[in-house]
Amino acid sequence: MPVAPRTADRQIPGHRLGDKDMLWSWLRFARATVAAKAAGLSQDQIRARLAGFETTMAGILKHLVTSEQHWFANVLGGQDIPMPFHAGDPDGDRRVTDGDDFASMARAYEDACAASDQVIGAPELDSVGAQGAGDYTLRWALAHMAMETSRHLGHADLIRELLDGERGW
Repeated sequence: MPVAPRTADRQIPGHRLGDKDMLWSWLRFARATVAAKAAGLSQDQIRARLAGFETTMAGILKHLVTSEQHWFANVLGGQDIPMPFHAGDPDGDRRVTDGDDFASMARAYEDACAASDQVIGAPELDSVGAQGAGDYTLRWALAHMAMETSRHLGHADLIRELLDGERGW
C-alpha cells in the first residue's frame, strides 16, 4: 500500500519549544496532516460514507472549519461568526451539500486556520477570551483544538485507508 510522503509543511514539533509554541506546533501539525489526508480525493470520495457510519472526509473538513471559527474567531477573537449547528441540528456543521466541492472546502479550512493563527499570535497563553468567557484561555483553546483536530485526523486516516489504501503519517 502507498505511504503518504513526508512534506515540509508537516514537521513534528521540536522537543524544546516553549509551551505556546509547542501547543501551536502540534495544532499546525495536525491541521497539515488532515489536509494531506484529504488531498487528491475525488468529489465522490470526499462524500463517501464508509464502515457503516456517517462521517465523511468532507464532513470532517466542514466540522474543523466550524471548530476553528468558534474557538479562535468567536470565543478568543470576539467575532460573531454564525455557527451552522444548533440544539435541533447538532450535526449541521458536518452536513455536506451538493454545492460543496473539495476545492472550496479545502480553501475554507486553510482560511479558517490562517484566521485562527492571527488570533493565536499575540496573546499570552493565559489570556482569556474576548467574549467574556473568562475560563477559556488561549492555553485551553490550543490544547482543545490540537486534541479535536487529532481526534478527527484519526477518522480521516481510517477513511483514507478504506477509500484507496493510502496510509502514512
